[in-house]
Amino acid sequence: MAKKVVLGLLLVGLIGILVAGAVTRMLAKTGSEEGYGRGQGNGGGQGNGQGDIVRDGDQTGAGQAEVDEWLTLEGTVTSADADLLVVETADGEVAVENRGWSYAQEQELVAQAGDEVVLTGFYENEVFEVGRIDNVTTGQTVTLRDETGRPMWAGRGRRGG
Repeated sequence: MAKKVVLGLLLVGLIGILVAGAVTRMLAKTGSEEGYGRGQGNGGGQGNGQGDIVRDGDQTGAGQAEVDEWLTLEGTVTSADADLLVVETADGEVAVENRGWSYAQEQELVAQAGDEVVLTGFYENEVFEVGRIDNVTTGQTVTLRDETGRPMWAGRGRRGG
C-alpha cells in the first residue's frame, strides 16, 4: 500500500513538473520576442534599446508559421557579415539572422553595405519573418520560406511532401 502511495505521489509530481514546464515554455515563447520590433509599423516605440530593429528570429525546429499577409519591404543593406544582415527600410531596420541568414548564405546569396534589396515576408507575433530576399543590385533572389511560411531549411516534414 505504501509503495502505491509513493508511486502515485511521484507520478503526480512528474505530471506537475511537465505541466509547469509546458506553461513556462509557452510564456517564454510568447513573451521572449517582445521588444524586438514591438510597435513596428504602427507608431509604437518600445524596444530593447535597439531602436526599431525587427529580427527574423532563430527558427531552429520551427513548425508551421501563421501567415496572415505577405508584405514587401524595400531597403538598403547597412551591414552584412557571416552572422547578420541589416536592412534599412522606410519603417526602420530589419535584421535577418540565425538560421534564416545562414540558409540564405548557403544558397550563395551575397549582400554588402549599399546593396538595394527587397524583403518579402510577414509579421508573426510582431516579428517580421523574411520569406524571400531579392538583391536588386546583384540580381540574386533567395527564397527562405514557402508560400505557407514554412522555412525551406526545415525539410519536408514527416509526410515527405
